Amino acid sequence: MRFSEYSGGLMESCLVQDNDLGVVVDDSARVAVYSSLFQNNRQGAFYAAPSVGPDSEVELVDNTICASSCLDFDLYGCWSSSRRPPNLIQCDNRENW
Repeated sequence: MRFSEYSGGLMESCLVQDNDLGVVVDDSARVAVYSSLFQNNRQGAFYAAPSVGPDSEVELVDNTICASSCLDFDLYGCWSSSRRPPNLIQCDNRENW
């Protein structure tokens, strides 16, 4: 799922699997992901693109991210790089299952 420019979205109780990336955030997107399962996303569950803007907002709450969706968990966690959206809320997620 890619959110770019001024798009927004709510993902709730979704199964995101067998992708390169689970959720991509770009530009000034606003995204909320609740109670979803991420598995077998080869490059990571979440990715903040190089052009992610200062107005972007991401809220990740109560998700399960399987180890198969963590590219390098010790280095990046459930993200595919060290880059993060500037307005990021993460709570009650189960990572590296």
